[in-house]
Amino acid sequence: MRRWYVAKTKVRREIATGTMLAQRGIDQYVPIMPARRRSGEHTTVYEPLFPGYLFASLELDSNDWLMARSAPGIAYFLGAECAPTALPDDLIEAIRFRVDRSRAELRRPPYQTGDRVVLEHGPFAGLEAVFEGWLSASGRVRVLLEIVQRQVPVEVDVMMLRQPKRPMYAEPVAV
Repeated sequence: MRRWYVAKTKVRREIATGTMLAQRGIDQYVPIMPARRRSGEHTTVYEPLFPGYLFASLELDSNDWLMARSAPGIAYFLGAECAPTALPDDLIEAIRFRVDRSRAELRRPPYQTGDRVVLEHGPFAGLEAVFEGWLSASGRVRVLLEIVQRQVPVEVDVMMLRQPKRPMYAEPVAV
C-alpha cells in the first residue's frame, strides 16, 4: 500500500532531490510558497514551505523504498531506521490546499477598479493614480495617472503600488 513519508534532504536540495525521485518513478511533493519580498524587489521568489524536507509516496514492500532511500540528496526518512513513519493522506491534501490558496491570493489584485493608489517607485513615485485593471498573472496592472489635466494609462508592477494614507481625523467644516 502506497503511503506518504517525509524525507530529510541535503541543504537547499529539496527541488533537485524531488526531481531525482520523479525520474526514478516515485511520486514526490515539495511544497513551494511565495517568499516575503524585500523592499525594492519586483519579482516573486519561491521557497520551500519546509526547508530541507520533501514528501514521497512509497510502497515499503517494493523497490520504491530502496530507490528513494538511495537517491542522491536524501539524507534519511523520518521515523525508525528500518520503517519510516507514514503520514495521513489528508495531511498532504491540506498542505496542497494551503499552497494553492496562497498562490491564488498572490495573483489576486488587492485593488478594485477605480481605487485611488500611490506609486511608490520609479519616475512617478509619490504620485496618486486610479487603479484601472489587472493585465497579467505575473503582476502587471494598469493605472491612470493624471498628467497635465488628463488621465494617462501607465502599466506598472502591482508591487509598485500602495493604498494612499488616509488622515486620522476629519477636516473641520466651516460653519
